[in-house]
Formats: sequence, C-alpha cells, structure tokens
Amino acid sequence: MGSGTDVAIETSDIVLMNSDFSHLPHALGLTKATAGNMRQNILIAVGVVLVLLASVFLSEWMNMSIGMLAHEASILVVILNGIRLLRYRLSW
Repeated sequence: MGSGTDVAIETSDIVLMNSDFSHLPHALGLTKATAGNMRQNILIAVGVVLVLLASVFLSEWMNMSIGMLAHEASILVVILNGIRLLRYRLSW
C-alpha cells in the first residue's frame, strides 16, 4: 500500500516539487497555453479534413496521393504548433 504522499500526488492537479510558490503562475499559464494549443490543433486537423473532403466532391484534380500529402503536411503543422509550447515563457 502506498504512502499518503503517493496518493496526494496521484489525485492532485498540480504538484509542487519544492516549497517555492513562484513557479505556480508559470504552471497555470502553461496550462492555459496548452489548452489553447489543443484547440488550434483540432481546428487545423478538422479544417484540413473538411477542405480535402470538399475538394474530392467539387474538383476533378484531387486524388488519393494529393490528399495523403496534404493530410501529412497538416499533421506536421500540428506537431510544429505543439512544439511551440517548449518555448513558453510567462509574460507579465
């Protein structure tokens, strides 16, 4: 059976690894930035799929290879958008 500390860490939303509360605004800001980034990524992915689906029905130039290439490019855009969070700095 685990100790009380293990239970507290597993059930908490934020775990401070030291007694310095100055890092708490950074953690909350990063949380907000992550939520916004997730919304952007969902909009990018759904938008590309809708554009590709519309182009299948409305144009004759769309084929499987162009669709796959566009979809893979959108996946790379989503990954690069997520990587931006690594450079997150709290702005006052």
